[in-house]
Amino acid sequence: MSGKKGALIRTHPAIIAVWAAVIAVAALLPAMPVIGTGATLNVGSALVPLAGVFFGPWGGAVAAGIGAFIGQLVAPHSVLFGPFQFMIPMMSAFMAGWAMRKKWFIPFFAILALGLVWYAFPLGRKAWATPLLYLIGLVAIAINWIWGKDWLSSSNRGKMFVGVALTAAAGVVTDQAVGNLTALVMFALPPAIWFSVLAIAPIERIGFAIGAAIIGTPLLIGLPKISVLVGPLLYEEEVFEEEDEDLEEVEDFGV
Repeated sequence: MSGKKGALIRTHPAIIAVWAAVIAVAALLPAMPVIGTGATLNVGSALVPLAGVFFGPWGGAVAAGIGAFIGQLVAPHSVLFGPFQFMIPMMSAFMAGWAMRKKWFIPFFAILALGLVWYAFPLGRKAWATPLLYLIGLVAIAINWIWGKDWLSSSNRGKMFVGVALTAAAGVVTDQAVGNLTALVMFALPPAIWFSVLAIAPIERIGFAIGAAIIGTPLLIGLPKISVLVGPLLYEEEVFEEEDEDLEEVEDFGV
C-alpha cells in the first residue's frame, strides 16, 4: 500500500497513525534519568528513528511528531524541553528517513553542522568534547554510504539488521545533537555535567540503534508480506515507476 507517485508521503495515513500510537504508548514505558536535569529519557527513542526507516523522511517525521506530541500529554514527566519537545523526535525520524532513501549526505552534514554550532556558544567551547559523541552517527552514515548501500533490502538478514542499526543511528545521533544544543541554551549546564555523560552517551545511543534494529528488522521483513510497503521498497517502487515512465516516453517517441 503506498501513496501517489511523487508524493512526499507515500504511506497510507492509517499506517502512519499506528506507528505514531506505538511511539505515544512508549512514553509510558520505563525511562532512564537525564543527569543534571531531573527529567527522564524514554526508551521510545529506539522507536522514533524507525518511523523514518519505515516511511521515509516526511512520513517518518509526521509519525514521530504526532506520536511524540501525544506522548508528552500522556507522560508529562518525560517532557524536558517544553511543549515543542516533539520537534526533536521529528528531526530524528527525518534524518533516518533520508538515510533510508540513500541520501546520506543530508544527515551527515546535518550532524556535522550541529556539532559545529555547539562551539558557537562559550559554554559549548568549555564542554568541548561533547560533539565528539556525534562521531557515532557520522561513522554509521559513512559505513552505510560506502559499503552498506543495499543492506536494508538485502536477503541476508544479518546485513539487514546491521543496515537498520546504522540507518537508525543517523536518527538517534541527530536526536542527541539537537537535544544537547537545546539543553545548552535552556539549562546552561556546567561543563562538569557534560563531561560526566561522555562515557554513558555512546552506550546509550548505540543501544538505541541496536534496539531499533531488533524491532525494525522483523517488521521490514514481515510487513511487505501483508502488502504494507515500508523501507527501501517505497524507494524501489518509485524508481520502477520512473523507469516505466521513461520507457513509455521512449516508446511514444519511437511511434
